[in-house]
Order: sequence, then C-alpha cells, then structure tokens
Amino acid sequence: MQYKKKRIVFVTEAEKFKSPHRRKRLWLAARNLKISRRNWPDEIADSIYNFDGDIIVGSIRWPIPDIDNILGDPRWFSYYFEEDEEGEPRRDVRLLERLRLIDLYFKIKHPNIARHFDR
Repeated sequence: MQYKKKRIVFVTEAEKFKSPHRRKRLWLAARNLKISRRNWPDEIADSIYNFDGDIIVGSIRWPIPDIDNILGDPRWFSYYFEEDEEGEPRRDVRLLERLRLIDLYFKIKHPNIARHFDR
C-alpha cells in the first residue's frame, strides 16, 4: 500500500509583512497573474478551501477564517494593483490578513513563485 504524502503549507508570520521587499514581491507576483479583481476572491477561496493538505500557523492547524469577510468588496484589488509613475505600488494594503491570504494563495497554487518572497 502506498501512502500519498500530505502537503504542508505554513501561514506567513505577521512580522514578515513589515518587509517592503516582501510586500513588493507579493504585489508584483499577484499583479502579473492578470486575474481580474472580481475573480481574486474566488481564486483565493477556492485554493484555500480546496487545498488537499495541511495549513499550519505556528505549530497548529490554521483555523481557516471567513475569506469573503476578510477580502470584502473586491474593488480594493484594483487600488492595490495600481502603480505610480516609477512602477512602484501606489497604495498599501492596511489589513494584514488580506496580504496573508494572497501570500497563502501563492504558497498553495504557485509555490515556485512564493519561495522568492522572502529573498
């Protein structure tokens, strides 16, 4: 009998989002996926709710929050993806949990991209 290894994904600690480099890499990666702002909440929710593995925060299983409640009105994605004249993010995301969900989406769906966020 063969056992399939469960994939484990770790929720990024809040402190790591203080890094402007991490925030910019996350912004660039998300922006370059060309997912419409209306589809982002579904993409994130589907990836997390349908993940066939364990999502860990600290040393325990992460109690998955109400994703729609955290993300709210998807119009904020349009503001989040805007860039200024130098190609930098025009605005920042105030709710850390929104960044965490985007980050987690990448860890689940695009792990090869997500591993570059910490560099």
